[in-house]
Amino acid sequence: LEIDIDEIPLDDELTYKLFQAGETTGVFQFESAGMKRYLRELKPTVFEDIIAMVALYRPGPMEWIPDYIAGKHQRKKVSYLHPKLEGILNKTYGVAIYQEQVMQIARDLAGFTMGQADVLRKAVGKKIASLLAEQKEKFIEGCVKNGVYKELAEKVFSFIEPFAGYGFNRSHAACYALIGYQTAYLKAHWPVEFMAALLTADYGDSDRIAIEIEECRNMGIKIMPPDINESFGTFTVVTPGTKDNKAADPNIKLDTIRFGLKAIKNVGEHIVDELIKIRKQDGPYQDIFDLLKRVTDKDLNKKSLESLIKGGALESFGERGLLLANLEKFLSFNKEE
Repeated sequence: LEIDIDEIPLDDELTYKLFQAGETTGVFQFESAGMKRYLRELKPTVFEDIIAMVALYRPGPMEWIPDYIAGKHQRKKVSYLHPKLEGILNKTYGVAIYQEQVMQIARDLAGFTMGQADVLRKAVGKKIASLLAEQKEKFIEGCVKNGVYKELAEKVFSFIEPFAGYGFNRSHAACYALIGYQTAYLKAHWPVEFMAALLTADYGDSDRIAIEIEECRNMGIKIMPPDINESFGTFTVVTPGTKDNKAADPNIKLDTIRFGLKAIKNVGEHIVDELIKIRKQDGPYQDIFDLLKRVTDKDLNKKSLESLIKGGALESFGERGLLLANLEKFLSFNKEE
């Protein structure tokens, strides 16, 4: 399976359905419970919505998310203090989300240069009283020179002041949103492969693994336990050819992931690599004695073997409790051999 992630469409229906349902566990920037709730309310339909949510879901601007949602769904009439504001704020339903919007307002209404507008942005962001008062005066003077009444200019400044303090850089938000959209696209179109990759990426974090396994269950994806003869180091999508490391048949619907051996606690990466290498070379392990006879690496010791048993990877050799009860005997037998 090859995907050019830079060529995926930004208007993909399946991807937006995933966002609209708030099924964004594993999706960059969109995983939190609060974000999922807002996504279900917003029901994003365009990439601009994704950018806006990245910028808004932060302390401060978060309070304007309901206004953005209400504007999108026309539950609230969007009005503008001045006609020139409409062209700047119409895509965000009257909410000044981005720093660039605040700077554009300063340029269009007060005649600020880009440099002056940036000074205004910094002054509001740093909340330095003397600098803020100075910038407010310059803004109002500029507006009056451009034919805007002083009272209206003051209202506009009061409108942009909180946004200028919290506004997010749109280009940064767009970059984060693109990565979020790309991960959502992969999850929407290749859910089993995506979740296997996600589990593999987080295999050292047991809390994340638990969350992601629960997400798999919610998605109807089966998680099979680790198996010494079936598992690889990573979490793998189970296909008819998995055991023999063959390519999957694209016509077969995939719905199962096999737990990776490297995700079992206290089983090191080195011994997992050895177990798989020897299995590939000489075939499946027949029983625990065959395993101990063939794998002579020092890292297959009491600790790692016990962890493999407790993790369920040796279930094909016998009942877990019985294997644990006889662990010392197995190890001593192997030494005698």
